[in-house]
Amino acid sequence: MRNVTDTALRTLAMLQAIPQHPRSKSTRQIWEELRARDLDFDVTVRSIQRNLERLSATFPIAAETHGPANHWYWVDKTALTQLPAMSPPTALVLCMARDHLTAALPPGALRQLDAYFKHADRVLGDLPLGRWRDRAKIIQRGPVLKPPSIPSRIQSAVYDALLDGRQLEVDYRNRTDRRARGLVLNPLGIVLREGVVYLVATASGFTDVRHFALHRMRAATVMEQAAKVPKGFRLAKHVQEGQRFSYPVGTERLELKALFQADAAIHLIESRLSADHRATVQDDGRVLIEATVADTADLRWWLLGFGPGVEVMGPTSLRKEFAAMAEQSAAMYGKLPDR
Repeated sequence: MRNVTDTALRTLAMLQAIPQHPRSKSTRQIWEELRARDLDFDVTVRSIQRNLERLSATFPIAAETHGPANHWYWVDKTALTQLPAMSPPTALVLCMARDHLTAALPPGALRQLDAYFKHADRVLGDLPLGRWRDRAKIIQRGPVLKPPSIPSRIQSAVYDALLDGRQLEVDYRNRTDRRARGLVLNPLGIVLREGVVYLVATASGFTDVRHFALHRMRAATVMEQAAKVPKGFRLAKHVQEGQRFSYPVGTERLELKALFQADAAIHLIESRLSADHRATVQDDGRVLIEATVADTADLRWWLLGFGPGVEVMGPTSLRKEFAAMAEQSAAMYGKLPDR
């Protein structure tokens, strides 16, 4: 090697000497390899160590400490040919994906990404962009429930079966059964809803698509048989067009008409329920909201959340439902509880 004192060539030589994870080399081993290539390589081990520490803030290289020595490895050696190296915006996206998408990612992929996440943390360091995570949050309405726990062995089996396109044998207990029963499932997709992870699948011997909560699985085993996917099935279509996770009540869409108190209607003037959403201020100050919406249990829960701040005007069937619920509530609250 000639011109070994040239900073750029020395940097490339060091990066080329680092193996890809799970292999690693100590700083001294890297120095010895460079010396073996050219005896005129006159950089000290300590200088190599300092250079590698600086490079780890730009390239996806990392070190594990074994005794007094640091052992270096590439997270992804192909990054040497992928310039520019990880940028702060890319690092921020990786960190926020780890914070918010962990439950949606296969455990195996997460393990492989772990070194990238650690490298992203180092890239952000004390940069102003790194503080963005403390200044941007995703929240949910209402009380935030702690997600039910899912055994890692079950989550891994479910995600592996989905990735490999294989059937899954599970012991599953639904909300009403006391005991789990054995099922063979054809995995079709994963959906996260308010912290709960569902496997969208068909059960062997049936054609209807159902949802199986992972925390209700007592055992899960990946099978050798290929999963059977219904012709034309698309997860996005199943979720969005069918409103399957909004708990459909009927198949027809509703022409919703509801009178909201002014303070309750503010966000409905700024946001829309549907493409034909209309908001009209009434003489008494209330706001009439008209929109064509899906006939779901979610719609009813949402309206009930406004309490006396909303009066359902139509359709007639929905108004009757709310009138009956109001009568039941009045009867229940009309009695003082025993002390």
